[in-house]
Amino acid sequence: GVTDVVISPGSRNTPLTLAADRRAALHCHVQIDERCAAFYALGIASAQHRPVALVCTSGSAPGNWYPAVIEADKGGTPLILLSADRPWELQNNGANQSIDQIKLFGDSVRGFHALPPAEAARQGRHQLMQLAEQAVHQSLWPDPGPVHINVPLREPLTPEEPLPEPAVFSALPAQPRMPQLCADEQQLLAIANRISGQPGVVVCGSGIDSAAFRREVTALAKICGVPIFADPLSGLRFGEHDLTHVAAEYDTRLQDPNLAADQQPRWVLRFGAMPVSKQLQQFLQQSSAVQHILVDPTGRWPDPLHHTSEMVRATPESFCRLLQQHPLKQAPAEWLGAFVVSDSRRADSGKEAPLEQKVVQDLIGGLPDDSILFSGNSLPIRYLDRYSGKHGKRLQIVANRGASGIDGNISTLLGMAAASKKQGVTVAALIGDLTLYHDMNGLLAAKDLSAVIVVLNNHGGGIFKQLPQSQLPQFDRYWRTDTEIDLQKVAALYELKFFRVEQGADFPGVLQKALHHEGVVMIEVMMNA
Repeated sequence: GVTDVVISPGSRNTPLTLAADRRAALHCHVQIDERCAAFYALGIASAQHRPVALVCTSGSAPGNWYPAVIEADKGGTPLILLSADRPWELQNNGANQSIDQIKLFGDSVRGFHALPPAEAARQGRHQLMQLAEQAVHQSLWPDPGPVHINVPLREPLTPEEPLPEPAVFSALPAQPRMPQLCADEQQLLAIANRISGQPGVVVCGSGIDSAAFRREVTALAKICGVPIFADPLSGLRFGEHDLTHVAAEYDTRLQDPNLAADQQPRWVLRFGAMPVSKQLQQFLQQSSAVQHILVDPTGRWPDPLHHTSEMVRATPESFCRLLQQHPLKQAPAEWLGAFVVSDSRRADSGKEAPLEQKVVQDLIGGLPDDSILFSGNSLPIRYLDRYSGKHGKRLQIVANRGASGIDGNISTLLGMAAASKKQGVTVAALIGDLTLYHDMNGLLAAKDLSAVIVVLNNHGGGIFKQLPQSQLPQFDRYWRTDTEIDLQKVAALYELKFFRVEQGADFPGVLQKALHHEGVVMIEVMMNA
């Protein structure tokens, strides 16, 4: 199940490091900073859709994994955390680099396993193999996320004689088959009867992106004659699937109070996490719909609006496929047109587009097919939500929206670049200047990788200008927090190619230069602060 291991240097984890290094089938990555290492592993796991192992020494080292563990937990990304530890005789007595690592990550992991000392573990090789298989399955199903295995190791930590050939065990399949949860037939029939012929909306957030789901949910929307409110992370805005029923401009259109008040759905069908758009959240919150159906295979109940009237434990694609097998009538003909804007109606308003809109649209237009676009949190993901539109181009937009932090974004991006290197996939990012500052250490991993990092420099916490804090006299000191860092010098420190864009019209040309450059390229776009 595991093909990649991210290792941070340390003494206590030497046996784990050597064991990973001796397995030809494993791709070992070395990341010095444990926090960066964990987000780097998160990026690989997100790109490959399989668990990635992390290895580090004892003490505060695994504690530095915690921000990425939180993101993996909330975002549903599989990780196997292998923390080296002091043996029991060096616990709770002041021994150096020793902390209590038992259940260090609390409820943020899908499972915790404490191994016995190595000499005892040698007597249970088959139990260890079973544990390895169990950990992989726990990380993948039913609720993907991290699994922690704590490994106590005594000195000597290096081999005193030549190591024997690694024991041969039957390997797990590269992609273990996980069960598919299907809705109950009676439940499906009841739902079909309630929504048939009624105006409704399908709402799709992050965490559900698959070709099968795109095919089935668009087919279901077509049968019902309803719009799909597709978050940019849903995977539904871009691709060769049917885009006829995909609504991408809802964040702007729902600002019209008349539209929001007059077009009230009778039912809401939700898949994935709650979308980014605050306008959409308010629309759903104020909706008079009686039926709020949430389809989620994990049972996590992702509904911060507390509107769910029925929870369906099923995989989204199977639910959509099976629901289509029941008689369903279309909603009134005018319902779809209220939300889905055709190309002919997507006209220029006459106003000059803001710089962020130009950058988003030029970035999406300039990336080649099959690219991965990583979005930072705060303003970039909201710009993508509002301005990206929908397109037949094959483009995957991803972000760390589990906990929506601005830490570790560079490392996540470069992990994705490492995972995509052999396939020749273009990887790009749209982030803010504070997000870059939070993870500058991550740029050390840029060597031998290729990516384009577009930094929207609004000189600090620009998103706070949209919040009530902007009216406070202490705003600049406590919320805007302009670092005044020269990003050209940051790029030079890590030997990155650098471009600075002062005028929006220059961005498309600079982007093409960056895309044709080997290595990691940073493009700083100067925004109106």
